[in-house]
Amino acid sequence: MAALEKTGCYEANASFNVSLPQSDKDVVYEVSLASAPAPADKLSPCSYLTEWGLETPSGTVKGFSAYFDGHHYRYRNERLQEYHMDWDSIPFMSRGNSVGVQGNAQFTDLYPCYIAKELAGMENDDRYMLDIKPDVTFDGKKAVEITAVMKVNDVTAMEKRFIFDASTMMPMRIDTESNPGQITEQSMLVSYHYPAEMHCPELSEESLMALYPEVFEKYRENNFRIENLAGTQFPTFSLPTTTGERYTYHRGDSFAAPTVIAILDPSAGFNAELVEGVRGAVDRLPSQADVIWVFNSTNIDAIESVIPSIRPGEHLLMNGKSLVRDCGVASMPVVIMTDTAGKVKNVVLGFNKELGNIVLQTMALVE
Repeated sequence: MAALEKTGCYEANASFNVSLPQSDKDVVYEVSLASAPAPADKLSPCSYLTEWGLETPSGTVKGFSAYFDGHHYRYRNERLQEYHMDWDSIPFMSRGNSVGVQGNAQFTDLYPCYIAKELAGMENDDRYMLDIKPDVTFDGKKAVEITAVMKVNDVTAMEKRFIFDASTMMPMRIDTESNPGQITEQSMLVSYHYPAEMHCPELSEESLMALYPEVFEKYRENNFRIENLAGTQFPTFSLPTTTGERYTYHRGDSFAAPTVIAILDPSAGFNAELVEGVRGAVDRLPSQADVIWVFNSTNIDAIESVIPSIRPGEHLLMNGKSLVRDCGVASMPVVIMTDTAGKVKNVVLGFNKELGNIVLQTMALVE
């Protein structure tokens, strides 16, 4: 188990087969596993990225889960859930036999670092009996076999067999029989396959958004990223104007002046009030400030019904879904205020009657 706990960079593909006695067809998941050790992280022994696919009569169903540095993401069924320790620590906490979200995501228990935790828990649980065979052969290789039998009221509730490569202690196969001999019996078989070399995944929100742009664009459910945009450089974007030109900004570049970026949905309510509030605030500023209106739509008529014409210092952009994604906007409208250097100074989510005053107070203090 010590070898499992000390696993370094890890990559594997696994076939996860589930058999049910009342069905003649197995459910088969193809799983991609990648992890990196996280010895200083009290929430998880490793950071990880798990990708999985399942063939169904209607096509392939895919999903993923990831954990790093107190951030957990999981996607399936067109729903992206995310958890952040500095927002809400409760989902990450273990309670009784229940582990936190970072440890209960689908297929997380296939990682060596979590297998080590599972075996350690079995050793300390009177319901389990462990049998270790240190010198067996599996698939032509020397292997270590650990069998765990769980009994509840003298009835076998589960039998689980782990097979590890004797030289590396990497898992090769896991067989699980739940409720053997009963109508609710279920068999699971996991077979591992390894690449020639293993690499640590580079995990960050930016890397996940690059891997799954459509997921973050369409299915994000909260505003964690946009609410934490203040103090950071505004992200790169290149979007068309309604007149066929293009406005491009690169992260780290300067704007021509302190800038207000309003991200809008032309079909949402309160757009007219928001435009009036932003423009009124800019008019009262002692120095110049520019405004970039960004719409998530390509419907020019709908966009121009909100902003029929632009004023000096304004830019009217459309098809802003990529910027919506990169800013982490889950719902619109959003008003972002930056200084000339492109650093975000304040963010306002939604429309409220104090918007104009907030814009005025923020922008009056920036250069």
